[in-house]
Amino acid sequence: MYTADRQRAQPYLAKMSGPLYEQWYLLHHRMIRVVTNCSALAEQVRHFLYYAELLAEYRYEAASQLPTDIPIDLLWQAGQRLYRPIAFTCYLFETLPGEEFPPVPAERKPDDVAWEGITGVDGPLRARWKHGSLRFREYQAFPGVSSRISSVLDKTDLCATLYVEHVSQCASWFIMRFVFYMLIGAMFGCDGYEIVHAAALALNGAGALIVGSPGSGKSTLVLSCLHLAGVSHLADDVLFLAKDEGVVHVYAFPEDIGVRAGTSELLGHYDFMRNLEHDARQKRVVAVQQYFRGQVVSSCPVRVMFFVHASHRDTNFCAEKMSQAQAVSWMMQEYISQQKAQEGEADYMFDIFSDMAAQAPAYRLWLTPDVGVNAAQVRSLLLQHS
Repeated sequence: MYTADRQRAQPYLAKMSGPLYEQWYLLHHRMIRVVTNCSALAEQVRHFLYYAELLAEYRYEAASQLPTDIPIDLLWQAGQRLYRPIAFTCYLFETLPGEEFPPVPAERKPDDVAWEGITGVDGPLRARWKHGSLRFREYQAFPGVSSRISSVLDKTDLCATLYVEHVSQCASWFIMRFVFYMLIGAMFGCDGYEIVHAAALALNGAGALIVGSPGSGKSTLVLSCLHLAGVSHLADDVLFLAKDEGVVHVYAFPEDIGVRAGTSELLGHYDFMRNLEHDARQKRVVAVQQYFRGQVVSSCPVRVMFFVHASHRDTNFCAEKMSQAQAVSWMMQEYISQQKAQEGEADYMFDIFSDMAAQAPAYRLWLTPDVGVNAAQVRSLLLQHS
């Protein structure tokens, strides 16, 4: 039995006098446990993790009531789908008014750590640093987007704590997509999953990985296939790869699909592209839950790979078969920095890329301005390899 003794060592819990909300999810053979003192954050998490199985929700009037074990009925409920009897625990605290921020055990940003921009959002800056197994992040306040936020993740303990100064001043998309999402993703990354920036679709139990840099056309292709070809959705931006019984699977982390100006030009006449909300992000978003929720799947074995590039455009659709070596080389260039390679952090990625190239044929795609043709051709290729 796995015991979450770290609960007792979470010093901020002792300050909580109001109700605490606890949620248990089953996602990709792992349990996720979320504890928060803010009902608004609990609702945001539930909305964000809509594709995970919500096993249970509890409310406690005092921190002393929190259990230290995974409830036995949840273990029975998860059954053989739970590969390891552990829980990724994430505390989300709205801090107390007037106290110093961030509270212990989070750390204030060291003077020698620089603020940096956040890919995908304009405005707030963040800083990142680490000590041993601990990973720290701090986010600046920015009007209309966020108050100050601080987080600490223990890679060994698979436990994270997120401190939000004023939840009412934070846009839910920012907390969920750019803070909570990163913490959960990092815990999966520490526990046997490889995180990659890619898109993925599925049809008849076969998964298609779509690899390409930002602006290459991944999101346009995903939306075209969802709306015009009836395929299922796995991911548009970030996903997990892992081997299951010797086969590489893609595991979904779906969210709203971010679109650029080019996508609007090609798909702007469809209902899901109309009246998209503008916010501080560089991209507008299509609500997956509103338009494509019934097409979301959790995981699939990778059976085919598509590689797209912004310069690969033509009047006719073309799918050029690639060798295994070409596919692995493209993925290595896309995902592995020279620093990672020098530090030896790329070995596992190389292994899983090689395994994936061996089990799934790869195609370099030339896309046309006709999104319907692109969607039909991709569906045809998926059917061939399903």
